[in-house]
Amino acid sequence: MSNQPLRRNEEKFVIRLPAGMRSRIADVARTNARSMNSEILHRLEHIEELECALDRATRVIDQLLGDSQPKASSGAKT
Repeated sequence: MSNQPLRRNEEKFVIRLPAGMRSRIADVARTNARSMNSEILHRLEHIEELECALDRATRVIDQLLGDSQPKASSGAKT
């Protein structure tokens, strides 16, 4: 970690990571040609967008599965 002073518009936040997570983040950051900090920021900035897309996809799947379910009989005999 750098000992450079923080810029005025930056905040520092220390976080404890579960075992193995640091190396997974480092691997993904390296693959994406980013620093670990940039990789974490990228993911945080895009999480809301991804959650909305997942929610939309889930609703579509639920609709499709709901439409394919057999209709319950009314109980009336013909």
